[in-house]
Amino acid sequence: MTRSSQAQFDAHAEKYAASAVHRFGPSLPVLLKVADLKPDDLVLDVATGTGNTALVVAPHVAHATGIDVSPKMLDQARLRAAQEGVTNVSFQAGSAEQLPFADGSFTLVTSRHAPHHFRDVPAFLQEVHRVLRPGGRFVLADQITPRAELQDWVDFWQRTRDPSHARQRTVDEWRALTAAAGFRPAGEQIVPYRLEFGWWTQQSGCSADVVEALQAHARNADAAVREAMQLEFDAQGQIQAHHDPMLVARWDR
Repeated sequence: MTRSSQAQFDAHAEKYAASAVHRFGPSLPVLLKVADLKPDDLVLDVATGTGNTALVVAPHVAHATGIDVSPKMLDQARLRAAQEGVTNVSFQAGSAEQLPFADGSFTLVTSRHAPHHFRDVPAFLQEVHRVLRPGGRFVLADQITPRAELQDWVDFWQRTRDPSHARQRTVDEWRALTAAAGFRPAGEQIVPYRLEFGWWTQQSGCSADVVEALQAHARNADAAVREAMQLEFDAQGQIQAHHDPMLVARWDR
């Protein structure tokens, strides 16, 4: 049985609050640029985690709301808001597939480093479309699978490390899914991430057995995977790092 996102992130909330990759990673400035923030924006950040995106967006807009399924992640977000003196942000429990807001409540919806955990992305996109006002913007930042033929390898890699992982989609999948939900494309960019294996496994609380399973999966990767994921090995053949391409894209309602 796949572990729920709530259980996974409740268990590691403090790690995510302190994670420089999540707080300051290179997808964030790109997201802010393509979002085209406006002083009167009402923003919803879906799967906000410890509030990384919401807390950066809030000073530039009228109000930002973050929702997440993990109470402990939300506790960290509220603590950070108080510590950082951000007063026009609020956090509440909520599911990406059933957003607890009225139609047309927001002018901008963001979701960063999270949709690969969502079980029902079409439902999520329909909900985003519903809560956005006409002319509103949806900005996504999420890791992608470089090519469709690598899907099984990538999802096994991600799910072994973090059982709450659902699917790491391709750019073409995101284009098709957002079009089906009624969105119009408004720009996209691929942002590279290099992730150290030690940090990456510690972040999710991997056991020694899981670490070895990941090492074996990396060693057994074929040439196409090694090239696309830019797997880095040491002289003993142990995986040291991999690269996750991150899609940052905007769609308009």
